[in-house]
Amino acid sequence: MDKEIAEAIGLLRHKIISPVLMESGRSQMKYFISQSEKEFDVPRKGLRRFKPNTMKTWLQKYKKNGFAAIIPRDRADKNAYRKISPETAIKLKDLRAEFPELSVAMFYRQCLKNDILQNPPLCIATVRRFLKQNKLAKAATPEARKRYEMGAFGELYVGDYMHGPLVLVGKTKRKAILFAIIDDHSRFIVGHDFAFHENTTAIEKVFKEAILTHGLPLKIYLDNGPSFSSHYLSKVCAHLNVGLIHSKPYDSPSRGKIERFFRTVRECFLAGIRVDEELTLDGLNERFRIWLRDDYHRKIHAGISARPIDRYTISLAKYPRKMVDPDVLNQHFMVSQTRKVKKDATFSYEAKIYEAPARFIGQTIEIRHLQEENFELFLYENGVQISLLKPVDAVENGKIFRPSHVEQTSFSKLIPPGEEK
Repeated sequence: MDKEIAEAIGLLRHKIISPVLMESGRSQMKYFISQSEKEFDVPRKGLRRFKPNTMKTWLQKYKKNGFAAIIPRDRADKNAYRKISPETAIKLKDLRAEFPELSVAMFYRQCLKNDILQNPPLCIATVRRFLKQNKLAKAATPEARKRYEMGAFGELYVGDYMHGPLVLVGKTKRKAILFAIIDDHSRFIVGHDFAFHENTTAIEKVFKEAILTHGLPLKIYLDNGPSFSSHYLSKVCAHLNVGLIHSKPYDSPSRGKIERFFRTVRECFLAGIRVDEELTLDGLNERFRIWLRDDYHRKIHAGISARPIDRYTISLAKYPRKMVDPDVLNQHFMVSQTRKVKKDATFSYEAKIYEAPARFIGQTIEIRHLQEENFELFLYENGVQISLLKPVDAVENGKIFRPSHVEQTSFSKLIPPGEEK
């Protein structure tokens, strides 16, 4: 590592630990925990976060051996493979010369077959590093990429996440994450929302917005992230007759149009937000909506030599949108769960007690709901929606309470014979 860079990193570490040099251990750890939530601009490495114990180790080293102890140093065994003996290294090179075209995985299996990986055997990661260091790894053949574009609006939507700025939540700040969907033909943004998580709830909100406003696409193209490859999204797309396509892992260039849009967002939208602004999530979403409407959609896009709003309008005139009824769409986006109804015709869900029709007592029922925070719960039977389920209202139930074990006696039975008036 360059000496000046190493010293700059050491100065950053010193700056971090300096405020608590004379504090007690408990105060130090409390401070380190608060600092672990921040991002620091590390020279040559960019924004990084550090764990509390890492900062505590810097402090201990500094107190014991001074500033020099917290300056990063190159490992003494850098570029050396401690697990690979010289004899094994020679065998690996000889075998690689015999099988130069094998992939690393296939070469590793060949090494195991020839019993040259020592005892216990070296792992495949160690063999891969050895081959790379000695320039023996198989050169990957670059995959040919051809520029493509859909012929009409709605033929292909492309979606992805982008990490955005910190926004105010109460007295703290959290990172906002943008999920956006772009139409491949027009470069028009059909759905967008800044949220705090990369999950199916965020996808539901944006994808539903896109469908309700602009109609069903033929296909949607996403990466292999957990929320994109979830069973939930696969089921939604299948029921809507929308083709769901996933890119190869770590193949962001294949989603170049949405990646280029995110670059525009950073350079033209986020660049206009001051660091000291006390911006909320709702405020950020509103400003982004206005920027899309008044700026991005109405400027010439270099990739198509036209404005996205114009391409969008022209395409819709030729190819009408395929719209979906909101109630039908909601049913496709619902998640399904099962619960067993108790003897008092109730069941619990998300820490709440709900009432079910009496005929379902002792049975397992299917319930569905949208992934909203204040969701409504619906009862389904054989795939058909039966009713809206409501939380138990104990006070209301008390008004119609009748003890089943007490005989209802008429007033006339309480009057002795002969005394009737």
